[in-house]
Amino acid sequence: MRAIRNLKNKDFIYKNSSSFMKAGFLLQKIKEEFPEIEWKTYRHITCGWDHVIIILDEKIVFRAPKDVRYRNELVNEIQLLHYLKKKVKVGIPEYTYVSKDKSIAGYNMVMGQELTASRFQRLSASDKESAAQQLAEFITTLHTTPKYIIKTYHVRTEDKEKLYKELVQDTEKLLFPRLCKKYVQLIEEYFEELKAALDHNYPKVLVHNDLASEHILWDAEKKQINIIDFSDRSFGDGAIDFTGLLEYGPKFTNRVFELYGGKKDEQMLYRSHLYSKRIPLYIMKDALQGYPCTFEEGYEILKKRFKAYY
Repeated sequence: MRAIRNLKNKDFIYKNSSSFMKAGFLLQKIKEEFPEIEWKTYRHITCGWDHVIIILDEKIVFRAPKDVRYRNELVNEIQLLHYLKKKVKVGIPEYTYVSKDKSIAGYNMVMGQELTASRFQRLSASDKESAAQQLAEFITTLHTTPKYIIKTYHVRTEDKEKLYKELVQDTEKLLFPRLCKKYVQLIEEYFEELKAALDHNYPKVLVHNDLASEHILWDAEKKQINIIDFSDRSFGDGAIDFTGLLEYGPKFTNRVFELYGGKKDEQMLYRSHLYSKRIPLYIMKDALQGYPCTFEEGYEILKKRFKAYY
């Protein structure tokens, strides 16, 4: 009860984050902030990187930042999505519930199932083509967003040199002692290849930055693509938004790229492939630093993407 009585204190939830992340606390806050909402069931999801999720009756999704750093990010995300809602044809979250202290916000659930690789393979040829067209149009619209909008909604700018340096340092410190010499050699060669590609002077655009199967939904009834989770958005290399599509195979990725109407360069898809090889490194090092993933998960992806067989 003490926690609930202190809800008016903006900083309280972050000083007592473990209490704030509990389902009971969040549900009480939703009840107090939005008394018009009624529900019978809920799901409490805590495995996300930046936010805790509450889903009410499988109809309304609430997100609560895990850290004070993400509170302003959530506000900026909501404002950007409000702008994009008028521009894109795919479904995206439209926040209609925002608490007074901006610590929790909700939207009517975006319909569809995660477009996993296996689910994608079961689509008909016409549905795959429709998905390619919708994704290409969405990515094009995103990447051609005016720079003043990016500035207005405080989209962070990608610092490719810093990201590269941190990845190399963390990999050498945390991963190399745990990997065999063969993988160490392959990763070192990869870093040289990645650095050379990053030296390319590519244009920066607004990117989703995590356009992967868990954030691409397929509404089978409407034959529509829907996109969720814009929390990693940035002003960076447009190639990153094709990286997650590689999961569906080169033919589909190439088709989306063919339909894409943004600025292209000869190395764009090549960089997408290079970015995909960063993913297992991030997963393994993040697992060792306490994030909600496992080292084994990253290692299995590493074996596939670096193709080191014995």
